[in-house]
Amino acid sequence: MTKFNCKYILFDLDGTITESDPGITRSIKYALEKNSMVSPSLEELKIFVGPPLGEKFMEVFGVSQEMADKLLVSYRERYNPIGKYECNIYDGIVDALKQLREMGKVLCVATSKPEAAAKDVLAHFGLTEYFDLIGGDTAEHTRPNKTAVINYVMESMNISDKDDIIMVGDTHYDVEGANKIGIKCIGVTYGYDTEESLKNSGAAAIIHKPIELVDLF
Repeated sequence: MTKFNCKYILFDLDGTITESDPGITRSIKYALEKNSMVSPSLEELKIFVGPPLGEKFMEVFGVSQEMADKLLVSYRERYNPIGKYECNIYDGIVDALKQLREMGKVLCVATSKPEAAAKDVLAHFGLTEYFDLIGGDTAEHTRPNKTAVINYVMESMNISDKDDIIMVGDTHYDVEGANKIGIKCIGVTYGYDTEESLKNSGAAAIIHKPIELVDLF
């Protein structure tokens, strides 16, 4: 089994800590219908969990940047007051976080979700105490991808040794975002991407349950 000796562990949020598709997909459906667009089914909208939403709107629906921004505003009208709380914590994640902290690991969050929303979600479930920093996108969308968010977390935590940090995430966006900076990423298969996709993107290791993460350190 691959073992890692990193001090800092960065966690994605949606699909890694929280099963968050109900709130996200319902809010996307709301945004599409408000802007007179036909919405796919909630199941089909699960592809929007994880990546930056603006980019995904343009990719999937072929809309302009201007329209993607408009959809994002509509999405947040429902997501911020309601949708962000329509999620569950994955079984075993709390035990994994506790054990990693007891091992002396420094845990942070690096999510493409707006940082304020991420903080609200983690506080709602009583998980804030496990993380030294919760990093995400800004309200102005100035951290538009996972690489930008990871860079922000590393700078905020004064982390310079890339061998001393690792990312944990459920999609190829997490793996690729980490790899672009030169850090490894552990892929989790219980989220919203496939094991094949994670491996093809260059995941350094694959786990199937949150508690399996503890065995890698």
